[in-house]
Amino acid sequence: MSEPIPTTTGDTPQAEPIKSSRRSCLLLIPIAGGILLLLIAGALMLYLGIKSVFFKGNPGMPLEVVKVTPTPFASPVPIALSCQTIIGSDDVQVAVPLPISLTVASEPLPITPIMPEQAGWTYPSDSSGSATWICGTVVNYVLGLKPTPDNEALLTNLRPGDEIKLHLSNGVVLFFRFVEQREAAANEATVFEQFRPRLTLILEMESGGWQVATADYVAETEPVQPPQPGTQIQLGQPVRVGDAQVTVSRGHAESGGEGQSAETMYYLVEFSVENVGAAPLDAGGFTMQLQDGVGNQYLLSPAASSAGEHGPLSGEIAPGDTVQGTAGYVAPKMLAGPTLTWTFNPRPGSELRASVSIPYEGEGGGAEPAPGQAEVRITDAFLNSAGDKLNIEGEVSNVGNTPLIVEFSDISLTSSSGMGELILAAPPLTPAPWTIEPGQTQVIELQYARPEASTALLALLGYSFEIQGLQ
Repeated sequence: MSEPIPTTTGDTPQAEPIKSSRRSCLLLIPIAGGILLLLIAGALMLYLGIKSVFFKGNPGMPLEVVKVTPTPFASPVPIALSCQTIIGSDDVQVAVPLPISLTVASEPLPITPIMPEQAGWTYPSDSSGSATWICGTVVNYVLGLKPTPDNEALLTNLRPGDEIKLHLSNGVVLFFRFVEQREAAANEATVFEQFRPRLTLILEMESGGWQVATADYVAETEPVQPPQPGTQIQLGQPVRVGDAQVTVSRGHAESGGEGQSAETMYYLVEFSVENVGAAPLDAGGFTMQLQDGVGNQYLLSPAASSAGEHGPLSGEIAPGDTVQGTAGYVAPKMLAGPTLTWTFNPRPGSELRASVSIPYEGEGGGAEPAPGQAEVRITDAFLNSAGDKLNIEGEVSNVGNTPLIVEFSDISLTSSSGMGELILAAPPLTPAPWTIEPGQTQVIELQYARPEASTALLALLGYSFEIQGLQ
Protein backbone atom coordinates (compact mmCIF):
# COMPACT_ATOMS: atom_id res chain seq x y z
CA MET A 1 0.00 0.00 0.00
CA SER A 2 1.63 3.21 -1.07
CA GLU A 3 2.09 6.10 1.38
CA PRO A 4 -0.44 8.84 1.09
CA ILE A 5 0.68 11.94 -0.69
CA PRO A 6 0.81 14.82 1.80
CA THR A 7 -1.76 17.44 1.35
CA THR A 8 -1.09 21.14 1.73
CA THR A 9 -3.02 24.00 3.19
CA GLY A 10 -3.24 27.54 1.86
CA ASP A 11 -0.50 28.80 4.30
CA THR A 12 2.13 26.07 3.80
CA PRO A 13 3.50 27.15 0.37
CA GLN A 14 4.43 30.65 1.71
CA ALA A 15 6.40 29.53 4.80
CA GLU A 16 9.58 28.49 2.97
CA PRO A 17 10.08 31.78 1.01
CA ILE A 18 9.79 33.84 4.23
CA LYS A 19 12.52 31.77 5.94
CA SER A 20 14.75 32.09 2.88
CA SER A 21 14.32 35.88 2.83
CA ARG A 22 15.28 36.19 6.49
CA ARG A 23 18.36 34.05 5.93
CA SER A 24 19.38 36.27 3.01
CA CYS A 25 19.07 39.40 5.15
CA LEU A 26 21.17 37.85 7.89
CA LEU A 27 23.85 36.99 5.34
CA LEU A 28 23.88 40.57 3.95
CA ILE A 29 24.60 42.17 7.37
CA PRO A 30 28.18 40.83 7.74
CA ILE A 31 28.84 41.50 4.05
CA ALA A 32 27.72 45.14 4.37
CA GLY A 33 29.72 45.50 7.57
CA GLY A 34 32.79 44.12 5.85
CA ILE A 35 32.38 46.53 2.94
CA LEU A 36 32.02 49.45 5.39
CA LEU A 37 35.18 48.41 7.24
CA LEU A 38 37.03 48.15 3.94
CA LEU A 39 35.89 51.66 2.99
CA ILE A 40 37.03 53.07 6.35
CA ALA A 41 40.37 51.28 6.06
CA GLY A 42 40.78 52.54 2.53
CA ALA A 43 40.05 56.14 3.58
CA LEU A 44 42.53 55.86 6.44
CA MET A 45 45.20 54.45 4.13
CA LEU A 46 44.52 57.24 1.65
CA TYR A 47 44.90 59.88 4.39
CA LEU A 48 48.10 58.31 5.67
CA GLY A 49 49.38 58.00 2.13
CA ILE A 50 48.75 61.68 1.40
CA LYS A 51 50.29 62.71 4.72
CA SER A 52 53.35 60.57 4.06
CA VAL A 53 53.99 62.52 0.88
CA PHE A 54 54.87 65.48 3.07
CA PHE A 55 55.99 63.85 6.33
CA LYS A 56 57.59 60.45 5.94
CA GLY A 57 58.05 58.46 9.12
CA ASN A 58 56.31 58.53 12.47
CA PRO A 59 57.09 61.20 15.06
CA GLY A 60 60.31 60.17 16.70
CA MET A 61 60.39 62.91 19.34
CA PRO A 62 57.63 65.35 20.38
CA LEU A 63 58.92 68.88 20.96
CA GLU A 64 57.79 71.69 23.23
CA VAL A 65 56.47 74.80 21.50
CA VAL A 66 56.52 78.08 23.44
CA LYS A 67 54.21 80.69 21.98
CA VAL A 68 55.87 84.01 21.21
CA THR A 69 52.88 85.97 19.94
CA PRO A 70 53.07 89.52 18.61
CA THR A 71 50.89 92.25 20.03
CA PRO A 72 51.10 94.75 17.17
CA PHE A 73 50.36 98.43 17.62
CA ALA A 74 47.67 98.15 14.94
CA SER A 75 46.86 95.75 12.16
CA PRO A 76 48.21 95.21 9.69
CA VAL A 77 51.76 96.26 10.57
CA PRO A 78 55.15 95.58 9.00
CA ILE A 79 57.05 92.72 10.60
CA ALA A 80 59.55 95.22 11.91
CA LEU A 81 56.81 96.82 14.01
CA SER A 82 55.18 93.60 15.19
CA CYS A 83 58.14 92.39 17.20
CA GLN A 84 56.68 93.27 20.55
CA THR A 85 55.98 89.85 21.94
CA ILE A 86 54.22 87.82 24.57
CA ILE A 87 56.04 84.74 25.81
CA GLY A 88 54.22 82.03 27.71
CA SER A 89 52.16 78.87 27.69
CA ASP A 90 48.44 78.47 27.13
CA ASP A 91 47.79 79.38 30.78
CA VAL A 92 50.38 82.06 31.53
CA GLN A 93 51.51 84.87 29.25
CA VAL A 94 54.10 87.53 30.04
CA ALA A 95 54.66 90.63 27.88
CA VAL A 96 58.18 91.23 26.62
CA PRO A 97 58.84 94.98 26.17
CA LEU A 98 60.62 96.35 23.10
CA PRO A 99 64.10 97.87 23.33
CA ILE A 100 63.63 101.47 22.25
CA SER A 101 66.89 103.27 23.08
CA LEU A 102 70.56 102.40 23.59
CA THR A 103 73.15 104.47 25.43
CA VAL A 104 76.84 103.73 24.72
CA ALA A 105 79.53 106.04 26.13
CA SER A 106 76.83 108.66 26.86
CA GLU A 107 75.72 108.52 23.20
CA PRO A 108 71.95 107.85 22.96
CA LEU A 109 70.78 105.84 19.95
CA PRO A 110 67.13 105.11 19.05
CA ILE A 111 66.33 101.49 18.21
CA THR A 112 64.27 100.06 15.33
CA PRO A 113 63.21 96.39 15.53
CA ILE A 114 63.75 94.29 12.39
CA MET A 115 63.39 90.69 11.25
CA PRO A 116 66.50 89.21 9.55
CA GLU A 117 66.23 88.21 5.91
CA GLN A 118 66.51 84.61 4.73
CA ALA A 119 70.18 85.15 3.93
CA GLY A 120 70.90 86.50 7.41
CA TRP A 121 71.19 89.91 9.07
CA THR A 122 72.58 92.99 7.41
CA TYR A 123 72.08 96.64 8.29
CA PRO A 124 69.05 97.94 6.31
CA SER A 125 70.08 100.26 3.51
CA ASP A 126 67.02 102.48 4.06
CA SER A 127 67.46 102.86 7.82
CA SER A 128 67.95 106.32 9.28
CA GLY A 129 71.00 105.44 11.35
CA SER A 130 69.27 104.05 14.43
CA ALA A 131 70.40 100.84 16.04
CA THR A 132 68.47 97.79 14.86
CA TRP A 133 67.27 95.11 17.26
CA ILE A 134 67.07 91.53 15.94
CA CYS A 135 63.51 90.52 16.80
CA GLY A 136 63.17 87.66 19.25
CA THR A 137 66.58 88.11 20.93
CA VAL A 138 65.37 88.78 24.48
CA VAL A 139 67.98 86.94 26.56
CA ASN A 140 71.02 88.02 24.62
CA TYR A 141 69.84 91.31 23.10
CA VAL A 142 71.47 91.48 19.65
CA LEU A 143 71.62 94.94 18.06
CA GLY A 144 73.24 96.11 14.85
CA LEU A 145 74.80 99.53 14.36
CA LYS A 146 75.05 101.46 11.11
CA PRO A 147 78.52 100.92 9.62
CA THR A 148 79.94 104.44 9.99
CA PRO A 149 83.35 105.69 11.19
CA ASP A 150 81.69 107.24 14.26
CA ASN A 151 80.11 103.93 15.32
CA GLU A 152 83.35 102.08 14.63
CA ALA A 153 85.18 104.49 16.91
CA LEU A 154 82.39 104.18 19.48
CA LEU A 155 82.98 100.42 19.78
CA THR A 156 86.77 100.65 19.49
CA ASN A 157 86.96 103.09 22.43
CA LEU A 158 85.00 100.85 24.79
CA ARG A 159 86.99 99.54 27.73
CA PRO A 160 86.18 96.55 29.97
CA GLY A 161 83.71 97.63 32.64
CA ASP A 162 82.21 100.50 30.63
CA GLU A 163 78.48 100.85 31.23
CA ILE A 164 75.92 100.37 28.44
CA LYS A 165 72.23 101.07 29.02
CA LEU A 166 69.27 99.59 27.18
CA HIS A 167 65.91 101.35 27.59
CA LEU A 168 62.79 99.19 27.17
CA SER A 169 59.32 100.26 26.09
CA ASN A 170 57.90 99.73 29.60
CA GLY A 171 60.35 102.24 31.07
CA VAL A 172 62.74 99.68 32.55
CA VAL A 173 66.45 100.38 32.00
CA LEU A 174 68.82 97.40 31.70
CA PHE A 175 72.47 97.92 32.65
CA PHE A 176 75.35 96.02 31.02
CA ARG A 177 79.14 96.06 31.47
CA PHE A 178 81.33 95.84 28.40
CA VAL A 179 83.42 92.65 28.38
CA GLU A 180 85.18 92.15 25.05
CA GLN A 181 85.37 93.06 21.40
CA ARG A 182 86.24 90.66 18.59
CA GLU A 183 85.96 90.10 14.87
CA ALA A 184 83.58 87.44 13.59
CA ALA A 185 82.37 86.09 10.29
CA ALA A 186 79.08 87.54 9.03
CA ASN A 187 76.07 85.76 10.57
CA GLU A 188 78.24 83.62 12.82
CA ALA A 189 75.84 81.43 14.83
CA THR A 190 77.45 82.09 18.23
CA VAL A 191 76.63 85.81 17.97
CA PHE A 192 72.89 85.02 18.26
CA GLU A 193 73.06 82.42 21.05
CA GLN A 194 70.45 82.97 23.78
CA PHE A 195 72.05 81.05 26.63
CA ARG A 196 72.97 83.89 29.02
CA PRO A 197 71.76 87.45 29.74
CA ARG A 198 73.94 89.86 27.81
CA LEU A 199 74.03 92.54 25.12
CA THR A 200 75.70 92.03 21.73
CA LEU A 201 76.47 94.90 19.34
CA ILE A 202 77.26 94.21 15.67
CA LEU A 203 79.03 96.48 13.20
CA GLU A 204 79.62 95.39 9.59
CA MET A 205 83.15 95.94 8.28
CA GLU A 206 84.35 96.63 4.74
CA SER A 207 86.02 93.21 4.71
CA GLY A 208 82.60 91.58 4.95
CA GLY A 209 83.10 90.39 8.52
CA TRP A 210 81.61 91.76 11.72
CA GLN A 211 83.01 93.76 14.61
CA VAL A 212 81.23 92.31 17.66
CA ALA A 213 81.10 93.86 21.13
CA THR A 214 79.57 91.95 24.06
CA ALA A 215 78.49 93.20 27.50
CA ASP A 216 77.26 91.19 30.47
CA TYR A 217 73.96 91.98 32.20
CA VAL A 218 74.37 93.76 35.54
CA ALA A 219 71.04 95.06 36.86
CA GLU A 220 67.89 96.96 35.97
CA THR A 221 65.97 99.92 37.32
CA GLU A 222 62.20 100.22 37.40
CA PRO A 223 60.56 103.27 35.83
CA VAL A 224 58.63 105.86 37.76
CA GLN A 225 55.03 104.85 37.12
CA PRO A 226 52.66 107.52 35.81
CA PRO A 227 49.52 108.27 37.84
CA GLN A 228 46.39 106.20 37.39
CA PRO A 229 44.01 107.08 34.54
CA GLY A 230 41.54 108.66 36.97
CA THR A 231 43.99 111.51 37.75
CA GLN A 232 44.73 112.43 34.15
CA ILE A 233 44.00 115.94 32.93
CA GLN A 234 42.92 117.05 29.46
CA LEU A 235 44.40 119.24 26.73
CA GLY A 236 44.38 122.96 27.55
CA GLN A 237 43.89 122.35 31.30
CA PRO A 238 46.67 123.88 33.47
CA VAL A 239 48.04 121.67 36.24
CA ARG A 240 50.50 122.61 38.96
CA VAL A 241 53.41 120.23 39.60
CA GLY A 242 55.48 121.63 42.44
CA ASP A 243 56.62 125.09 41.32
CA ALA A 244 55.83 124.36 37.65
CA GLN A 245 52.42 124.95 36.11
CA VAL A 246 52.12 122.91 32.91
CA THR A 247 49.60 123.26 30.07
CA VAL A 248 49.55 120.99 27.02
CA SER A 249 48.04 122.68 23.97
CA ARG A 250 48.12 119.78 21.53
CA GLY A 251 49.82 116.62 20.29
CA HIS A 252 50.50 115.86 16.63
CA ALA A 253 52.34 113.38 14.42
CA GLU A 254 54.89 114.43 11.77
CA SER A 255 56.48 112.20 9.13
CA GLY A 256 59.43 112.75 6.84
CA GLY A 257 61.74 114.33 9.38
CA GLU A 258 65.50 114.16 8.94
CA GLY A 259 66.89 110.81 10.04
CA GLN A 260 63.53 109.03 10.20
CA SER A 261 63.13 105.52 8.84
CA ALA A 262 60.23 104.52 6.62
CA GLU A 263 58.51 102.83 9.58
CA THR A 264 58.76 105.65 12.13
CA MET A 265 57.45 109.16 12.67
CA TYR A 266 57.81 111.99 15.17
CA TYR A 267 55.05 112.47 17.73
CA LEU A 268 55.23 116.00 19.15
CA VAL A 269 53.65 117.40 22.31
CA GLU A 270 53.37 121.20 22.40
CA PHE A 271 53.23 122.62 25.94
CA SER A 272 54.03 125.59 28.16
CA VAL A 273 55.55 125.80 31.65
CA GLU A 274 55.08 128.70 34.07
CA ASN A 275 57.35 129.07 37.08
CA VAL A 276 54.96 129.83 39.94
CA GLY A 277 57.64 129.43 42.62
CA ALA A 278 60.23 131.75 44.10
CA ALA A 279 63.35 130.04 42.71
CA PRO A 280 64.47 129.36 39.13
CA LEU A 281 63.43 126.05 37.51
CA ASP A 282 65.98 123.93 35.67
CA ALA A 283 64.28 122.98 32.38
CA GLY A 284 67.08 120.52 31.64
CA GLY A 285 65.93 118.42 34.60
CA PHE A 286 62.37 117.94 33.36
CA THR A 287 61.41 114.32 32.68
CA MET A 288 58.79 113.92 29.95
CA GLN A 289 57.55 110.52 28.81
CA LEU A 290 54.95 109.37 26.27
CA GLN A 291 52.87 106.19 26.62
CA ASP A 292 50.64 104.76 23.89
CA GLY A 293 47.28 103.00 24.14
CA VAL A 294 48.76 99.54 24.74
CA GLY A 295 51.30 100.59 27.38
CA ASN A 296 54.47 101.10 25.30
CA GLN A 297 56.55 103.99 26.58
CA TYR A 298 58.77 106.32 24.53
CA LEU A 299 61.71 108.40 25.70
CA LEU A 300 62.28 112.03 24.84
CA SER A 301 64.18 112.57 21.56
CA PRO A 302 66.15 115.83 21.12
CA ALA A 303 66.00 115.46 17.32
CA ALA A 304 62.24 115.01 17.35
CA SER A 305 61.76 117.87 19.82
CA SER A 306 63.66 120.20 17.49
CA ALA A 307 61.10 119.46 14.75
CA GLY A 308 58.24 120.92 16.82
CA GLU A 309 56.73 124.39 16.92
CA HIS A 310 58.83 125.57 19.87
CA GLY A 311 61.73 123.14 20.13
CA PRO A 312 63.23 121.55 23.28
CA LEU A 313 63.43 123.43 26.56
CA SER A 314 66.80 124.23 28.12
CA GLY A 315 68.34 126.51 30.69
CA GLU A 316 66.54 128.08 33.65
CA ILE A 317 63.02 129.47 33.93
CA ALA A 318 62.92 132.55 36.16
CA PRO A 319 60.14 132.99 38.75
CA GLY A 320 57.00 134.33 37.10
CA ASP A 321 58.18 133.49 33.56
CA THR A 322 56.29 131.25 31.10
CA VAL A 323 58.10 129.38 28.35
CA GLN A 324 56.84 127.19 25.53
CA GLY A 325 58.44 123.97 24.41
CA THR A 326 58.07 120.81 22.37
CA ALA A 327 58.54 117.27 23.67
CA GLY A 328 59.27 115.03 20.68
CA TYR A 329 59.38 111.24 20.43
CA VAL A 330 60.41 108.73 17.77
CA ALA A 331 57.41 106.40 17.46
CA PRO A 332 56.10 103.79 14.99
CA LYS A 333 53.75 105.08 12.32
CA MET A 334 51.17 102.61 13.62
CA LEU A 335 51.23 104.19 17.09
CA ALA A 336 48.40 102.72 19.13
CA GLY A 337 45.54 104.92 20.33
CA PRO A 338 42.85 105.90 20.95
CA THR A 339 44.47 107.79 23.84
CA LEU A 340 48.09 108.69 24.52
CA THR A 341 49.39 109.63 27.98
CA TRP A 342 52.06 112.31 28.40
CA THR A 343 53.70 112.41 31.82
CA PHE A 344 55.63 115.46 33.11
CA ASN A 345 58.00 115.28 36.07
CA PRO A 346 59.82 118.47 37.18
CA ARG A 347 62.96 116.63 38.29
CA PRO A 348 64.31 113.06 38.30
CA GLY A 349 63.22 110.99 41.29
CA SER A 350 60.45 113.37 42.29
CA GLU A 351 57.09 111.96 43.36
CA LEU A 352 55.41 114.99 41.78
CA ARG A 353 54.11 114.51 38.25
CA ALA A 354 51.28 115.42 35.92
CA SER A 355 49.63 113.07 33.45
CA VAL A 356 47.86 114.47 30.37
CA SER A 357 45.44 112.48 28.22
CA ILE A 358 45.82 113.18 24.47
CA PRO A 359 43.30 111.75 21.96
CA TYR A 360 44.95 109.96 19.01
CA GLU A 361 43.22 108.19 16.13
CA GLY A 362 46.30 107.10 14.23
CA GLU A 363 46.80 106.87 10.49
CA GLY A 364 43.51 106.52 8.60
CA GLY A 365 41.43 107.32 11.69
CA GLY A 366 39.97 103.82 11.67
CA ALA A 367 37.68 104.57 8.72
CA GLU A 368 39.14 101.90 6.46
CA PRO A 369 37.85 98.34 6.80
CA ALA A 370 40.27 95.95 8.43
CA PRO A 371 42.31 94.15 5.76
CA GLY A 372 43.35 90.52 5.89
CA GLN A 373 44.67 89.81 9.37
CA ALA A 374 46.21 86.57 10.55
CA GLU A 375 45.88 84.54 13.70
CA VAL A 376 48.42 81.73 13.83
CA ARG A 377 48.38 78.64 16.03
CA ILE A 378 50.96 75.85 16.10
CA THR A 379 49.32 72.57 17.12
CA ASP A 380 52.28 70.18 17.02
CA ALA A 381 56.02 70.02 16.43
CA PHE A 382 58.10 66.85 16.35
CA LEU A 383 61.16 65.20 14.86
CA ASN A 384 60.66 62.36 12.42
CA SER A 385 61.71 58.82 13.34
CA ALA A 386 65.11 59.30 11.70
CA GLY A 387 65.63 62.46 13.74
CA ASP A 388 66.87 64.52 10.80
CA LYS A 389 63.71 66.50 9.98
CA LEU A 390 61.57 68.90 12.00
CA ASN A 391 57.84 68.68 11.30
CA ILE A 392 55.51 71.51 12.28
CA GLU A 393 51.71 71.51 12.10
CA GLY A 394 49.41 74.46 12.68
CA GLU A 395 46.57 76.68 11.53
CA VAL A 396 46.37 80.17 9.99
CA SER A 397 43.04 81.99 10.36
CA ASN A 398 42.00 85.15 8.51
CA VAL A 399 40.14 87.37 10.98
CA GLY A 400 40.13 90.38 8.65
CA ASN A 401 37.75 91.59 5.95
CA THR A 402 39.82 90.90 2.84
CA PRO A 403 41.74 87.85 1.54
CA LEU A 404 44.97 87.06 3.35
CA ILE A 405 47.97 86.26 1.12
CA VAL A 406 50.76 84.16 2.65
CA GLU A 407 53.99 83.99 0.66
CA PHE A 408 57.24 82.07 1.08
CA SER A 409 58.91 85.16 2.52
CA ASP A 410 56.32 85.31 5.32
CA ILE A 411 57.68 82.11 6.91
CA SER A 412 61.13 81.54 8.38
CA LEU A 413 62.87 79.29 10.88
CA THR A 414 65.94 80.67 12.62
CA SER A 415 68.28 79.33 15.27
CA SER A 416 71.81 79.84 16.51
CA SER A 417 72.95 77.76 13.51
CA GLY A 418 71.38 80.21 11.05
CA MET A 419 68.33 80.14 8.78
CA GLY A 420 66.41 76.87 8.56
CA GLU A 421 66.01 74.96 5.29
CA LEU A 422 62.35 74.49 4.32
CA ILE A 423 62.02 71.08 2.64
CA LEU A 424 58.26 70.83 2.14
CA ALA A 425 55.12 72.83 2.81
CA ALA A 426 51.52 71.68 2.67
CA PRO A 427 49.71 73.22 0.93
CA PRO A 428 52.63 74.08 -1.38
CA LEU A 429 53.77 77.72 -1.29
CA THR A 430 54.96 77.66 -4.89
CA PRO A 431 54.16 78.46 -7.61
CA ALA A 432 51.18 80.23 -5.96
CA PRO A 433 51.03 81.57 -2.36
CA TRP A 434 48.37 80.60 0.13
CA THR A 435 45.17 82.64 -0.18
CA ILE A 436 42.90 82.53 2.88
CA GLU A 437 39.48 84.14 2.55
CA PRO A 438 37.94 86.19 5.39
CA GLY A 439 36.66 83.96 8.18
CA GLN A 440 38.46 80.86 6.88
CA THR A 441 41.21 78.77 8.51
CA GLN A 442 43.98 77.01 6.59
CA VAL A 443 45.59 73.90 8.12
CA ILE A 444 49.33 73.98 7.36
CA GLU A 445 52.23 71.56 7.62
CA LEU A 446 55.91 72.48 7.32
CA GLN A 447 59.00 70.32 7.20
CA TYR A 448 62.49 71.67 7.85
CA ALA A 449 65.91 70.11 8.02
CA ARG A 450 66.66 69.64 11.72
CA PRO A 451 68.61 72.70 12.97
CA GLU A 452 71.93 72.12 14.68
CA ALA A 453 70.71 73.93 17.79
CA SER A 454 68.71 73.22 20.94
CA THR A 455 65.96 75.72 20.08
CA ALA A 456 64.60 77.34 16.93
CA LEU A 457 62.27 80.27 16.31
CA LEU A 458 59.48 79.89 13.75
CA ALA A 459 58.23 83.24 12.41
CA LEU A 460 54.97 83.30 10.46
CA LEU A 461 53.18 86.54 9.55
CA GLY A 462 54.76 88.32 12.51
CA TYR A 463 53.86 85.55 14.97
CA SER A 464 56.74 83.63 16.52
CA PHE A 465 57.00 80.25 18.21
CA GLU A 466 60.04 78.94 20.03
CA ILE A 467 60.55 75.21 19.45
CA GLN A 468 62.57 73.62 22.23
CA GLY A 469 64.31 70.28 22.76
CA LEU A 470 65.93 69.92 19.34
CA GLN A 471 69.22 68.72 20.84
